[in-house]
Amino acid sequence: MGGAGAAPAMKMSDIFILVGVSILVGGLFIHGLSSSKPVPDDAEPFANGASLLKQDSIEFSIETSNDSVVSIEIQNENQESVFTDTKTVAGGGSETVKFTASEGGFFTYSIEFVEGSGDVYVDVDRNLFIDFIIYPIGALFLLFGFYKRKDEQQGEALDAVLEGPAQLVIE
Repeated sequence: MGGAGAAPAMKMSDIFILVGVSILVGGLFIHGLSSSKPVPDDAEPFANGASLLKQDSIEFSIETSNDSVVSIEIQNENQESVFTDTKTVAGGGSETVKFTASEGGFFTYSIEFVEGSGDVYVDVDRNLFIDFIIYPIGALFLLFGFYKRKDEQQGEALDAVLEGPAQLVIE
């Protein structure tokens, strides 16, 4: 420590508690920080991908600022088109398109505003909730850290300082 101080050594229970809290807070950030992305008007189609298991789905929420025609295409790992849809959405309106995977793999999707402009929010819904496995893992680390802390405190010796005048009686 700076200033010639001394700090007690970090205990294993403290490490488990810190890791557990970090995992839980990280999970909240992973699931909480998602937002829609505006698709540029005069650019190439917006393309991205997602790794899906069987029965997982991708949901596209389209919000437009004017009368728009939106084209969505999904391809599998072999670049074969497995889903194509074109939606006409009125200005200021919204539309939802959902694709459910019949088999697992990596799927590439492209979204293009043929006419008009707007925002598209892409949401991947997992059938097995594998995205949420981080919360039980974080909770286990945290609970084990508290258990270890309780266990370590029971085994510690208590230091006592005796105060007051000491009297020695010799007879």
